[in-house]
Amino acid sequence: MATRSKTSVWQGDLTPQPQKNSSHSSWRYRHRGRNHKSLHHKQHTRRHLPPELLTQIRAESHGRAYVQKQIRKKTPMVFELYGEHIEGIISRRLTYALAVVSVNGEAHHLEKLNIKYMYKQDEMSQVVQDIEVDAGLKAQNLISIVHKSERFQVDDRVLVRCCKKKNPVRLTLRGGEIITGVIRWFSQYDMKMLLAHGGNVVVFRHGLHRFEISPRWA
Repeated sequence: MATRSKTSVWQGDLTPQPQKNSSHSSWRYRHRGRNHKSLHHKQHTRRHLPPELLTQIRAESHGRAYVQKQIRKKTPMVFELYGEHIEGIISRRLTYALAVVSVNGEAHHLEKLNIKYMYKQDEMSQVVQDIEVDAGLKAQNLISIVHKSERFQVDDRVLVRCCKKKNPVRLTLRGGEIITGVIRWFSQYDMKMLLAHGGNVVVFRHGLHRFEISPRWA
């Protein structure tokens, strides 16, 4: 059964240490030595963290790196939102939104909270055949939930185990979509799924309605 969980973030990796300016080379030498010692201590500390927490720490950058890669390559993408389908290229990644330019040049500001999932346009034929729909749930016309405390939560430790063991999982989204596949990576915001016919989908965790470990792919 899914439980509420708060994803841990290794703050030492996110906050750079302040640096001082000095014209004295001897000070710079000592400063460089202190940084080396600090880095060694940080690496030593991380080696002694629980394996599951280490996995999650490494996973935190996956979602960001995935989007940046698509921006760099100008990859045509498909975005499934609540009541809307948009195809285009991501031009910019914002904290809570994605700037997307469609084929006809129209600019879109997509709030991440409204995106259920996204995938590469050239994988559309593989993706659509692996997505089922719960008609009853779809008919409820559910919308996104703003407050995190009110959203469906999956324990990160469950995701770590499923990812490590490549256990198929079945995700039911608030829009009624049912996506079954293997978790390639995940962060506190999203997860990348490999589907049965080879397509890949990035699902946003805020859109989850139900999570199940599946005995089969589809």
